[in-house]
Amino acid sequence: MNDVDQSLNDTVLEIEDFSVDYGWGEGAVRAVNNVTLSVRRSRVLGIAGESGSGKSTLVYAVTRLLRSPGVIAGGRARLTFDDPGSHDTKRRTVDLTSATSGELRSIRWSQVSIVLQSALNALNPVLRIGHEFDEVLKVHRPSMSKTERRERAAELLGLVGLNEDRLARFPHELSGGQRQRIMIALALALDPQLVIMDEPTTALDVVTQREIVNELAQLRVRFGFSMIFITHDLSLLVELADDIAVMYAGNVVEWAPAGDLYHAPRHPYTLGLLNSSPPLTGERRELVGIAGAPPDLSQPISGCSFRARCPYAFDRCATEVPVLGVVDDSGRKVACWLHETPATVPMPLRIVAPGRDETVPALDQEVVS
Repeated sequence: MNDVDQSLNDTVLEIEDFSVDYGWGEGAVRAVNNVTLSVRRSRVLGIAGESGSGKSTLVYAVTRLLRSPGVIAGGRARLTFDDPGSHDTKRRTVDLTSATSGELRSIRWSQVSIVLQSALNALNPVLRIGHEFDEVLKVHRPSMSKTERRERAAELLGLVGLNEDRLARFPHELSGGQRQRIMIALALALDPQLVIMDEPTTALDVVTQREIVNELAQLRVRFGFSMIFITHDLSLLVELADDIAVMYAGNVVEWAPAGDLYHAPRHPYTLGLLNSSPPLTGERRELVGIAGAPPDLSQPISGCSFRARCPYAFDRCATEVPVLGVVDDSGRKVACWLHETPATVPMPLRIVAPGRDETVPALDQEVVS
């Protein structure tokens, strides 16, 4: 098998030229614009960006969970998984954008599962935790007895560090961290091949965040599932993700291996996100926020959508939309006109020789031409 075939065989989710609108006709607002991404087997794709950048809209639309007035405006999303119904474990590919409701019901939870932002809202407040597990297992594993379902639920809680007695509790009787762990356990109940985490550590304290991220990393290694992890905190992604896609105003503006992106950002927006968060290691430094606010997507945008907030914008940025393209040998992709002419790239974003140590500098550095 050649390298191209192997790459295709390893792909779990392939998103191609995917667009999402809110509304219809002339009043529609483009929330996700021609996004192309892929998730490979046993790997983690991190998606980062500010609120409103299109991260959650993208994954909810791909999994067909986006509510009206959100509509898929174009593109494809193909899920490839090992078919348990096949004797020789053949891989099956389903186009999620055209799948029937019956196909989607059979795929959700069993092949692709999702952990929502707010566990308190995701769990039914009038049902005990054990009932949530029992319902999922009863629907998707009808051959399991009630005793087997109970044992499986207890086993799943043990995977995320919770005791079996939590099955008898109601959601409001548990802490935020415990509720989020229960959602993760539910997501793993049917051994899915792709797990989507939509900001699972939001509103949790930093200690609990770290514990959950560490548990997720261990579970991924143990069970080998692929993952999409969505967050605004790049420091979390660096510890967990293999690759990171940075979204802004509905577009992917940078994609790179996690370590490369963290230590050497190439897009001004990525640099701004990193400078807005405290570093994991090294000396303390002053945090520098990104000036301004994201654009109003209901209004026409000419040129680069980030130019009004970018300290390095120049004339071309106001008239031409930058195209996401490869800028170095690692395959890193960036949508920024600065990289069209290497001599114009400012030092914080400049590509250096392989092996040279780099640190994330502050945004107040001067442009070097």
